Amino acid sequence: MAKGSRTTAGGATGARHPRTPASGATGVPGTAPRAVVVADVAGTTYRHLRLAVVALAVLLLVALGTEILSDGGRERFGSISGYYYSPVRDVLVGSLVATGVVLLAIRGRRGWEETLLTVAGMLAPVVALVPTPVAADRADGGCPAGATRCLPPGAAESVESSVLALIVVGALVLAAAVVGAVVGAAHGRPWRDPAAWGPLVAASLVWAAAAVPFWFARDAFLAVGHYAAAVAFFACTAALAYVNGRRVAARQGVPLMPAAAYARCYRAISALMALTLVAAGAYYLVTWWADREAWSATVFTAELVLVVLFTVFWGLQTAENWRAEAVIEEAGGGAPAA
Repeated sequence: MAKGSRTTAGGATGARHPRTPASGATGVPGTAPRAVVVADVAGTTYRHLRLAVVALAVLLLVALGTEILSDGGRERFGSISGYYYSPVRDVLVGSLVATGVVLLAIRGRRGWEETLLTVAGMLAPVVALVPTPVAADRADGGCPAGATRCLPPGAAESVESSVLALIVVGALVLAAAVVGAVVGAAHGRPWRDPAAWGPLVAASLVWAAAAVPFWFARDAFLAVGHYAAAVAFFACTAALAYVNGRRVAARQGVPLMPAAAYARCYRAISALMALTLVAAGAYYLVTWWADREAWSATVFTAELVLVVLFTVFWGLQTAENWRAEAVIEEAGGGAPAA
């Protein structure tokens, strides 16, 4: 899910700047100008951030595998998210929060890519900090009378504290973004540019979708907040793969393989992610309608497939954009050149 790379000072479109320009460019023979150095550092930072997301996903998968093997190869929580209640908790929470921060930090190409990455980046910490409820017999008597699932004692207080901090910081960041947009408009940026306002509007809606139920329907938020955020996160990544499948076909000179091959891979990943989400939902709907017990590892399997597909997509797009140190947009909000 990559947001593309930042515009370099030199204005090149995907081409690397030479490290050593012509003699005398800065008055000192063989010395690179400061603008070139900054562009090179920005490009390196961009690639490292992208690689960090792959490393975080692998970290989570390795931690899960290690825990399952130590338990005799038995998957006992029913979902990846259920491992919040295991020794994997620190890796699970840390990797998801860090992934969300990176998705927000890396700028995407204007339009759907930037918007989808912004939304996914906001959802990832919610998935991390709001765990799945557990069955009443595993909650150590912490569930209300008649409840079949709930958060165990102490977990609800931890979630409330973490989510409250997340909502407050989110409000501050959104306020700063609005001020920046207004100031930018006052300096000539178009007010009615949907590509510019789309991510901010989407981020505001996501913030409201979390803040309102947190304040006014706390029990419902704790019960379904994780599931809603997780489904929305993977839906965003599936849509992101589809959007990039359409975009990349027009690119020239991408590394590793032809642009058409990237397009096919992205579209296949998008389709598989969407199919996994729909199939899991349909399976639970059928078992509920037939009054049958669902396979205990259904959610775990679906989440595992989705995490692997996301990792493959992110890795492929990292390779695609490895040399794209600048995503230049034409004046007037034209399509970005990458």
